Amino acid sequence: MGKNNPKIAPFTMASIVILMLDRRRKNKDGLYPICLVINFKRTRSYVNLQRSVDPDFWDQHSGKIKNGAKVTPSPAEVNSVIHSRLTDAQRIVSSLDLGGELADMTHAELKSRIENKSKLASFSLYLDRIINEYKKHGHFGQASIYMGAKRFLINYGGGDRDYKFEDVNYRFLRKAEDTFKPRVPGSRNGLGIYLRTIRAVWNRAIKEGIVKKDKYPFDTYRIKTSRAHKTAISGADMRKIAEMELPENTPAWHGRNMFLFSFYTRGMNFADIAKLRVRNIRDGRIIYIRSKTKQTISIKLDDDLNAILAHYLDEKGPDVHIFPVITLEKQAAEQTMKYHAVVNHALKRWAKLLQLDPSLSFNTARHTWATLGRDKNLPIEVISEGLGHADIPTTQIYLDSFSTEVIDAATALVKF
Repeated sequence: MGKNNPKIAPFTMASIVILMLDRRRKNKDGLYPICLVINFKRTRSYVNLQRSVDPDFWDQHSGKIKNGAKVTPSPAEVNSVIHSRLTDAQRIVSSLDLGGELADMTHAELKSRIENKSKLASFSLYLDRIINEYKKHGHFGQASIYMGAKRFLINYGGGDRDYKFEDVNYRFLRKAEDTFKPRVPGSRNGLGIYLRTIRAVWNRAIKEGIVKKDKYPFDTYRIKTSRAHKTAISGADMRKIAEMELPENTPAWHGRNMFLFSFYTRGMNFADIAKLRVRNIRDGRIIYIRSKTKQTISIKLDDDLNAILAHYLDEKGPDVHIFPVITLEKQAAEQTMKYHAVVNHALKRWAKLLQLDPSLSFNTARHTWATLGRDKNLPIEVISEGLGHADIPTTQIYLDSFSTEVIDAATALVKF
């Protein structure tokens, strides 16, 4: 094939994108262009970096211009620019491989991503990739947060369409802030979650070389913080939910059992409950690895937990899921998220029926355990360990405000 078009070897991750002097043609000054060369799916293509050099001053081994070359600006500055482009391209390839997309892409699609001409500019597609990545690794809680940001984008951006990164700009953020309608009147906490998630998407895309930072909106737009709406409920309200009469073996009945199970297990999240298998119960304890932190959690069985588990453990083998959420492993992510939505919808109905806080959700069980523990004077270090938090500040988010009764009692004690 000749030295200007060498045989293309099967690609490796390290060799998909490299720097090379394109010797196929020279410019009017007798110099050859420096290019990113993409070797993928047995095809080779070139991306011109708009820099040229005399071939005698090009070191192919290091992918750098040699000192003494007549280039503007200096060889060191040009090397910095071209290696920055190489790093950006390699990050894109690595990210696509990590997300499971690379193997299914055509050469033209990969080149388009690296050239930043089409899909790279799509905020919507990049957000979908992050969601799928979290689902693939079983991080359903994180996937749910990013799905919420996607719905927010559609609701406040003008409908379900392909949003480009430049669409998610300062003007969009201000408009969304001004028109945001919270589920809990007066609370801006949900808005903050959506905006911080959008900011996280922007930051990750910049780090991966997906977009340039020149259009990054969060240098000028500041996310306003507000006191988080307290999601914990009282012990009396928990009893109301526990004592509701529900038809056995219905989704609502199972959902209520899982809600109480979460409370009794110090706030086990829904995804971890859905994944629990019979083998996670041994020696009188529930032992599992928390998906979010990869921390091993061990919980002693008590009468409350045994009463719930008695409905589910009969004649089940060690590998069978305890709760009837996941029935097909290949659809575990979708089934978990759908069942979670069903349970949260039921909780909203019960909140209205029992006159409880309208923000009642599955996560309320976790907040309630932490808050009731705090009100019973458990040290925050013990609550933090019980919740499986990595640090005390994370726990303090759960305990941002004391109940009125606690404040009243404290006031009565402070006398002179």
